Amino acid sequence: MSANPDRRSALARLPILLCLFLLIAVGVVAVGAIASSRAGGGSTSPEDGAKTIAEGANIGRQSRILSQRVEDNTFHRKIAPWVTENTANGQQAEFFVVLADQANLSGAATLRTKAEKGRYVHDALWNKAQTTQGPILQWLRERSIEHRSFYIVNAILVKGGREIAEALAACPDVARVEGNPVVHNVLPQPDVVVEPPPQRRQPATVEPGIQYTHAPDVWALGFRGQGITVAGADTGQRWTHNALKPHYGGWDGQNADHNYNWHDSIHDSPGNPCGNDSPFPCDDNGHGTHTIGSAIGDDGMGNQIGMAPGAKWIGCRNMDQGTGTPARYIECMEWFLAPYPIGGGQGDRCPMPARRPACLRNSRDRCVSPGRFGCSGHPGGGQGDPLKAPDITDNSWGCPPSEGCSPDTLQAAIEAQAAAGIMTVVRADSSGPACSTMENPPSIYAASYTVGALVTGSDNIASFSSRGPVIVDGSNRIKPDITAPGTTIRSSYNGSDSDYAILSGTSMATPHVAGAMALLWCARPELRHNISGSQTVLNEAAFFLAYKQCGTPGPPNNVTGWGRVDIAAAVPTPASTCPPGTQREIPLSANFDGVTPPTLPPGWTATSNSGVPMPPAYSPPNAAYVDDPDVVSDKRLASPTYNIFEAYMSQLTFRHNFNLEASDINPNLGFDGGILQISIDGGQSFQYIPPEAFVTGGYNRTISTDRGSPIAGLRAWSGDSEGFITTVVNVPPSANSKLRWRMASDTTGSSEGWRVDDVTVYACHFFGTPTATPTPTVLQSPTPTATATFTATPTATATVTPTFTPTATAAATATSTVTPSATVTATPTATVRPTPTARPGITPRQRPTPPPRPIASR
Repeated sequence: MSANPDRRSALARLPILLCLFLLIAVGVVAVGAIASSRAGGGSTSPEDGAKTIAEGANIGRQSRILSQRVEDNTFHRKIAPWVTENTANGQQAEFFVVLADQANLSGAATLRTKAEKGRYVHDALWNKAQTTQGPILQWLRERSIEHRSFYIVNAILVKGGREIAEALAACPDVARVEGNPVVHNVLPQPDVVVEPPPQRRQPATVEPGIQYTHAPDVWALGFRGQGITVAGADTGQRWTHNALKPHYGGWDGQNADHNYNWHDSIHDSPGNPCGNDSPFPCDDNGHGTHTIGSAIGDDGMGNQIGMAPGAKWIGCRNMDQGTGTPARYIECMEWFLAPYPIGGGQGDRCPMPARRPACLRNSRDRCVSPGRFGCSGHPGGGQGDPLKAPDITDNSWGCPPSEGCSPDTLQAAIEAQAAAGIMTVVRADSSGPACSTMENPPSIYAASYTVGALVTGSDNIASFSSRGPVIVDGSNRIKPDITAPGTTIRSSYNGSDSDYAILSGTSMATPHVAGAMALLWCARPELRHNISGSQTVLNEAAFFLAYKQCGTPGPPNNVTGWGRVDIAAAVPTPASTCPPGTQREIPLSANFDGVTPPTLPPGWTATSNSGVPMPPAYSPPNAAYVDDPDVVSDKRLASPTYNIFEAYMSQLTFRHNFNLEASDINPNLGFDGGILQISIDGGQSFQYIPPEAFVTGGYNRTISTDRGSPIAGLRAWSGDSEGFITTVVNVPPSANSKLRWRMASDTTGSSEGWRVDDVTVYACHFFGTPTATPTPTVLQSPTPTATATFTATPTATATVTPTFTPTATAAATATSTVTPSATVTATPTATVRPTPTARPGITPRQRPTPPPRPIASR
């Protein structure tokens, strides 16, 4: 009995001993090869070198025999067939050594913001790679075996022969060895390329594909993608194109800064028109310029080619004129996760300067421009910034298993992006119309939001659009997820800054959905970086198309998924329209564009307005701006006096973008913050508008009570809004009203500040003489009401605290608990009728098969 544990322990050590034996054997082979190559430069003769090589090869053969006996050929099953085939007869190939110990990213699901998710995922991946790859990296480095380390997938790219692949596969901490084949994407070719003459640069209408998804209806609500960044992983982008340049993340209107906004993963292409490691965005084909244009493009002269013209874009070139590799794809996904500057990798060691002279070094003996091989470590990983990651990536490329890609090579990278709050939108394959033609990563993954193509202007599936179910990985997964217009799509092209081309393909459908997601996140910031929830909203709002081919008609089905994307159905109509029987009055409106900053429009006053804000205003060119200093301050932006008489209901809407100092640990705690106040006595006293009064876009944090803030303890706006958000709030209808945006800072720390734009107050009046208790014809179903008491903000100078009690639709009663220090001397009140709340989400609707649409019989 006592001998059994020792025997089991010895057997358990066999894989490790085998791994060491094989690594030593391969090392002998490598040393012999080096010795023979240096004959004449030392005492070793060519005969000795040949003898050493032969002995090393014999050891290698013996190690393989031993492994077959001891391991029953287990490690061979770790090696992908492509690697075995391409290392036959002494050939060398590039392959990934994928470690078994991969980072657990499940903790990211509990985090609330993209910043928190991105930092958590980056750190978890980076730390896992740092703590597990060391022994293999050292072994490779000591033997001058070309390699490169990645961390978004815990893997090492190696160039070597069969012996090296087998030695590494025999290690128990290696999960598999997969190939890095060169794959050829068949990219759509333009039907026509047109450079409009100078006198005719404006098309007659918005592009048909954009119209068919109802994006202009969402623009009309003020949502154009502001505050959202879409990244293109493609053949590159012509960043100076008229429809792209104004929206490029590296362009501030006067100067270009490509750091953190562009990366090139093409390092060794012979004769590429963009060269290798391009320091600025360049498109070697035109495909990438076209796809990003359909997502965000607009030249301001009528070429409205993009779904989300208010969004920004950044780019990574992952194809050499359509030719990709898993390493190029993963490099771009790793850069998207945590972008780093041009050149990158300044925190990466260069272990083989003699083998790669082009691997430049700086004064700290660190790599400045890592090539494909030669500089090990994780390029950019040490200096990548997950806070600069894009919100959405557009991916119109594939990695076919038929050309050597393993089905799961890219899966961990796609899932890491999703865990970090990045929406990965992927084209469906273009191998239709047969079923189960969806077989190329990354379109097959559950974590990819896969887009099929429709014939533009109709609800007929394009013949080339691939169908599910996915069987290549055994999942039988339904794909695509959704469809969009994909034929005869006109968008920007790379021939000149005014080129436009017409292309067809699932590549053209994909950016329509990427842009639709940007519009959704702009309109509904509460969904930002909620990947599954956002997909559900867009899926449920889609116009369902019943196809019986390849399975049940659904929804979803294996031809069109959930149907044709309809972004207008996914974006709620703001509760800012008057009900029937009333007329609308706008007593106050300001967009701050008719003056030269820091001047404000007539009647507006501010204790701080520093001029044109950066990033730009919601409605360019200007916005009111309050800065956030690192000392105690109490700054105000006040509106002119406005009057509302005998109104049924009145509301304030505005757009604002804030970045104010807040806790990085507690998502509910703010240090510097902004609140909204109102006066109904012409500005003699102001009252704090409490959380219960907000319809949407209300306060998000509570200001700390221990750092000296003048608004300590109040709910306020604090932290980073990550772009412009819409706030709607019920306000009392009264004469001599004024609004005040109050920003208060504490004793330490500062941030960008607070930008306020597009302020509108409207009121609804009944026709004729209003009655005491008017009954509107359209209201939400009766619900319990909550009393929102507007209480005076505690300040030393307040002498009058007018109090009024508007009612607002809610499910519980709540009263502000802030107690003013001033003596209340008057309490005028005004009562308003309940106001409908904003329509949450989308309106559920039945999904019958559209009568005029014939059900596909394929």
